Amino acid sequence: MPSRSGAPRNTLDGKALPEYSLPQSGVLSYVPASWVPYGELMRIDKPAGIHLFYFHHLFGTLYASVLLSTPPTLQNMLRINTILLMGTIFMRGSACAWNDTLDCEYDRQVLRCRLRPVARGALSVTQGYLFTSFLALVALGFLYLLPQDCWILAVPKMLLLALYPFAKRFTDFPQLVLGFEMSTGVFVGAAAVGYDFRSANRITWISLGLFYSAQICWTILYDTVYAQQDVKDDANAGVRSMAVRFQSRLRSFLTFIAGIQIFLLGTVGWLQGWGAWYHCTTCAGTAALLFWNVYSVDLQSPADCMWWFVSGTKLVGSTISVGLALEAYMK
Repeated sequence: MPSRSGAPRNTLDGKALPEYSLPQSGVLSYVPASWVPYGELMRIDKPAGIHLFYFHHLFGTLYASVLLSTPPTLQNMLRINTILLMGTIFMRGSACAWNDTLDCEYDRQVLRCRLRPVARGALSVTQGYLFTSFLALVALGFLYLLPQDCWILAVPKMLLLALYPFAKRFTDFPQLVLGFEMSTGVFVGAAAVGYDFRSANRITWISLGLFYSAQICWTILYDTVYAQQDVKDDANAGVRSMAVRFQSRLRSFLTFIAGIQIFLLGTVGWLQGWGAWYHCTTCAGTAALLFWNVYSVDLQSPADCMWWFVSGTKLVGSTISVGLALEAYMK
């Protein structure tokens, strides 16, 4: 493994690794070659992360729709969620660009990450930071289209996004930091459809806090499995994570976190007095999917971990969303 000299890792077990080549399929195969590194830096070709950023905002809009005495119309829900989705694309892109620019020296030592654009030298560190700033400004432009409370709630979200790459250097729990950040989307989504948190009673505040905590658990689950792809390289490179910390008992750890998430979701429904649609879909459905995923995923297979991250999270996110939507509709 090379030192942090600026050259990406190019051998594995003494054998040469493939060199970089331009994408031959997907969205980046249709853009000029000079644009490709920027698209890769914001990971526009890897939409799974966009879905995960957006799901938390969607949960917030649906949760608030159940609480509001006059729920938003379907047309308004579609408009707001379109704004949230577009803002999410650029905010997630900014987060990825910031992370990959800061981590370029580490990425050169990690097999899966060695050909990221800054790590391989296709973009300079300065270009990475400038592009990060551009994407953040575009995301803030979409935020401007939402109620003012969303702006306030977005401040801790942006601060935590900026902090996340450093958490991998100084703590074994970067997934927890990411969980705090990602889950704030619940509050941004709720404010976007006009929910006034100042009017919430004590039970509602407790329920919101528990729902927020459940989303933190979910983030820990999927990002720990994602990090498991690189656990050996990360350990060698000095990158810290829950996957590295709990690698000897990772499945037990994931089972424990999944159990907490299900307990929190069920408690939310009980406190709010929600009905069978929420409990059968959001709670029971999520429980079945999580435990199926946790016990079926091959933690030694990077491909299996990536499938869990890409497809398993879509199933869980959709199940939580459907249960909330049905509860709002029945109301």
